[in-house]
Amino acid sequence: MYYFIINPNSSSGKGLLIWKSIEPVLKERNVDYHPFFTKDRESTAHLVKRLCTEKAPATIVAVGGDGTVNDVLNGLANFENITFGYIPSGSGNDLARGLHLETDPEKALERILSPTRTESLRIASVYAPAFSRRFLVSSGLGFDAAVCEGALHSRFKKFLNQLHLGKLTYTGIALKELFLSHCPKAKLILDEATVVEVPAMFFTAAMNLPYEGGGFQFCPKADPKDDLLDIIVVSGLSKFKILCLLPTAYKGKHTKFKGIYTYQCKSAKIESVQVLPVHTDGEADLRSDTATFALEPDRIRFIRS
Repeated sequence: MYYFIINPNSSSGKGLLIWKSIEPVLKERNVDYHPFFTKDRESTAHLVKRLCTEKAPATIVAVGGDGTVNDVLNGLANFENITFGYIPSGSGNDLARGLHLETDPEKALERILSPTRTESLRIASVYAPAFSRRFLVSSGLGFDAAVCEGALHSRFKKFLNQLHLGKLTYTGIALKELFLSHCPKAKLILDEATVVEVPAMFFTAAMNLPYEGGGFQFCPKADPKDDLLDIIVVSGLSKFKILCLLPTAYKGKHTKFKGIYTYQCKSAKIESVQVLPVHTDGEADLRSDTATFALEPDRIRFIRS
């Protein structure tokens, strides 16, 4: 059985258009499938959790952006019975970029219906006093989450998506947040042992894949198969220098500069003196002054291109 979880509003309606283009293929090939359209994050997670109670093996396919995948991920259970497929339709698409997935909907569907390669990908979670949430791409606190938060409420995102320029949404908001952001004092604790003082934190992110924020390659070595989280901390830089360095992050060349620090670990805790936005896979509706990022024992069987 194939369960399709479709975000019809993804990328200003692109998700629905993609579904309309691929459903005839499923009917023509007599595929046993059932579509579900998302309404909100909580209901999507509850739906997926209910689907996972079925004892028979199933393939769950997300049609949407990174946020849709995150919503599905947070409802998954009985991992041994579930195979996960993805047809990207978002504006950021950092998951597809990081895993080099097929972005053409019909080709992506063909690989899902006739998979030749699956991989077991490690899942991570972020924990705070008021919430916990899984992520597959990244989770961060500070500037990167503020950019994601801004993109969720951007009046120009829909317009740019219609022009196939959705990536510019993140670039424009990043420039805006750069000049509005504050850099509080923080402390980073790696694997419950190593303490790193962060005198003026611009942002901290835990990454399971190299890209976030619509193509920023913040952690070029991040790999969901290596049983490690990659951590990036940006601290103690002037806003002018950050502005100059941001373009280099698209190619992952920023890590050689002073003020940008990367680590690898299984868990990392960040403690800030200020409450900041927190995102999971680009969805930023959370806030906290403390967050712990950690790898989970669960792995997801993911259909690769």
